[in-house]
Amino acid sequence: MNLIFKLLIFLIISTNVYAFGDKNDYTSVKKAFETETPPLFDYIGNKKFCKRATLYTIPYTKLNTGATSMVGESGKLKAHFFAISFGHAIASYLEGELNSDLSYKKKEFINKFIPYLVKAADDKYFTINKWTKGGSSVAYAQTMILINLSILMDFMDNKNLWKDGQRVKIVKWGNILYKKSHYGHSSNGGRKQSDRWPDTVSKAAAAYMLWGYVNKDLKIFKDGFRDLMKEYNKIPADGKYHQHYKGKYAGEIKDSWDLFLENKTLGDLVIASYVGELVGMKTFNKTNKKGGNIKKAIDYLGKISTDPETLKGQDEKHLKNLTADGNSWMTIYRKLDPDDKNPLVDLHLKTSEEKGYGFSQILNYSRCINNEIN
Repeated sequence: MNLIFKLLIFLIISTNVYAFGDKNDYTSVKKAFETETPPLFDYIGNKKFCKRATLYTIPYTKLNTGATSMVGESGKLKAHFFAISFGHAIASYLEGELNSDLSYKKKEFINKFIPYLVKAADDKYFTINKWTKGGSSVAYAQTMILINLSILMDFMDNKNLWKDGQRVKIVKWGNILYKKSHYGHSSNGGRKQSDRWPDTVSKAAAAYMLWGYVNKDLKIFKDGFRDLMKEYNKIPADGKYHQHYKGKYAGEIKDSWDLFLENKTLGDLVIASYVGELVGMKTFNKTNKKGGNIKKAIDYLGKISTDPETLKGQDEKHLKNLTADGNSWMTIYRKLDPDDKNPLVDLHLKTSEEKGYGFSQILNYSRCINNEIN
């Protein structure tokens, strides 16, 4: 009997380890999940940015490995490329809706890409984590997949495109990715949640809140919200978040990436904030105990990202959408504040003018998916 009691206590603790001490009020979220939630995007598309998308159906395996470089053979992260296939697929479908002579793209999406994704779920793609010494985080890659997969799920839901059994299989697979993306999971070699850098925490916040939102899973949503609050509460009244840039984690990868990492970390917090606002949680303008909020952090980020002195020595191609991580999160930021004059808005519109973020790791084809023309 004593052994059974100890086992029950262990199960209770392990199940709620990430929820310990959560005093947030989720009343509005519960109410929202009891009704029909609004779509994340308009999913109307436009001819300017819904073009040149490709239906990628590359076969992968359960193995999820890291990389020791961002270039060359070792820098070709399969999970990262897999993640962008979702945005490509949505853009391809929308292009088929917009152009009668390309209507076949809709059928290809339904009859080719979605069955491919169901097979990915059946085969449990990227669910076996294999960390590489000195390599990139495989758990981070799983949260990246979850962000873009959540948007695809929302798209499918709002277009009523599912066939029997498809959604259930994908959710089951996504839930495995969700669990194993936690650093504290047994598959991650003894790592702890506290080992995560801010860019990993913010990515998890966006991923879990999105996954919780599209599946109306309050437990997963709460998990993401706690991660959002962890970083949100660091923002001071002047908006100087200073984590990867001029902060504790500055130069941890290389000095020239500091501003880039600060940019994408705050970008993920914007995505998480947007999901929070959709369910009545004040996560954008509401100030924390320090007087800071997401809006102030982005105001400050806009100033330093366009300041010639700050940019000296920084790898600007990351900020200008010339590599996989661009300013695609600005599409969501503009949904939160359509009238904002932040200089990052101009940069966002300029650098995405030609390709519309086709190969951004997160929210690729955002200007197509949200019909963001101007």
